[in-house]
Amino acid sequence: MAKLTAPLLSLEARGAIGEAMVFFPWKGRNVVRAWTKPANPRDIDQQLIRQKLAAMGKNCKAIVTPETGLLNGSAIYQLIKDETPATQIWNAYFVKAALDDLKVDSAFTTLSAAIAGVDAITTWQSEAINVGFGTLTGPAYATAISPEMQFAMGAYAAYKLSLSGLVDYATAPENWDTEMITSFAADYVTVA
Repeated sequence: MAKLTAPLLSLEARGAIGEAMVFFPWKGRNVVRAWTKPANPRDIDQQLIRQKLAAMGKNCKAIVTPETGLLNGSAIYQLIKDETPATQIWNAYFVKAALDDLKVDSAFTTLSAAIAGVDAITTWQSEAINVGFGTLTGPAYATAISPEMQFAMGAYAAYKLSLSGLVDYATAPENWDTEMITSFAADYVTVA
């Protein structure tokens, strides 16, 4: 039910009338529009995007609150904060760096296949588990994302941002050797 107030001959309405009209203030003016039912698509494309966002969210959580309980974040957190423009927040900047390319399914599949095919796949797997990643599954997602792929998505963001931690992340993650993967994991769990 809409609420109506009329002080000094001016009318203001807020709320909905049934499922027909919605009244609300916008930029200092009282406006009305048709009521629309919010959409929450559950198609495969939406599930894939949600899954990629969730994987990068797991990276952000691991960066700020690793298993070691670092209060000021990890070394990679400090590197990202130093790189982030003043007008942005670090986690959005980090996630955007990865998803600018990986939101496209072909790029995501290419990175996934490249990581799965490298000689250092066991290092990717063990370090991802050591940092705290688990398989990302659930009813809102299209498929499962393995711990090593979630970790590789964080590595891809570090590569896109050209971060320099214990090592220089100017090389694409699929070309990382065991030492670089281990150093990247150490940046997640140590203070700068």
